[in-house]
Amino acid sequence: MPINAGIEFAKANEEYFKASTPEERLKALKLMLSTAPKHKGAEKLRNQLKQRYAVLKKEIEKEKKASKKKKHLAIKKEGAATIVFIGVLDSGKSNLFAKLTNSKYEGENNYEIKMRMIPFENIWIQGIDLPAFHANFSNSSMAGQVFGLIRNSDVVILVVDDEEQLLFIQSILEKANIKIGIKKTQDFVSTTLPVIITASDLTDNLSLKEEVWAKTGKIRIQTKTAGKIAEKPVVLKAGATVKELAGTIHKDFLRKFKHAKIWGRSAKFPGQAVGFEHKLLDKDIVEIFTK
Repeated sequence: MPINAGIEFAKANEEYFKASTPEERLKALKLMLSTAPKHKGAEKLRNQLKQRYAVLKKEIEKEKKASKKKKHLAIKKEGAATIVFIGVLDSGKSNLFAKLTNSKYEGENNYEIKMRMIPFENIWIQGIDLPAFHANFSNSSMAGQVFGLIRNSDVVILVVDDEEQLLFIQSILEKANIKIGIKKTQDFVSTTLPVIITASDLTDNLSLKEEVWAKTGKIRIQTKTAGKIAEKPVVLKAGATVKELAGTIHKDFLRKFKHAKIWGRSAKFPGQAVGFEHKLLDKDIVEIFTK
């Protein structure tokens, strides 16, 4: 605080650091500008306050414009699974999002919703970078859509630097009846989602993608026909059986099913012959034979 600053400036300064919304901070900054000392020794301070005020005002206007533009934005589920990125202001989540989606980093996403696809082995995962969480986020114009996207996702990635940020984000999610758990469960009241907690300076992107896929509760099954393995896998829920796979491919496979041969982790040996009730595992290769 500058020398010879009055009590009104001190109160405004205190209000600035107590503010929970950008609008409250802007109001406090305006009061700080009007009550700041006018002598030459405080010139640097006044310039800093003016710059901070201009930047904050621009950010608030940008958020309002973005909210109007994105109010009716519909994001259709694509890919084998959907994950969302959550963090606070300048958390580094948008940088991580850009790395995983192999896209250009365009700065921290504080006010917009962005969707890009994430390549992982033989599938694509839908990634959604959400606006940064702040103290009054639950009351913002975008909150409803953002919470809806979170509930509709398969895995949440929380990009945090410390436990304080983690608890802060959890408190906002809990207000929307969104909880952190081991697997995804939903009812009329609440949604529980598997969460990955990571730092913004993560470098092992492959391990993160593997962890994401493991937490989706899904498996990839490649079908085999006349010795040729399909490049695009069939995505099923973990624990799915050969019968569920057959029904997903075509109903005729259910009526005319004879047996299936399995290669992969669920097979006791390559090419094991199995029936409808055999449980499949991720990356299994299945060839179905009909009567």
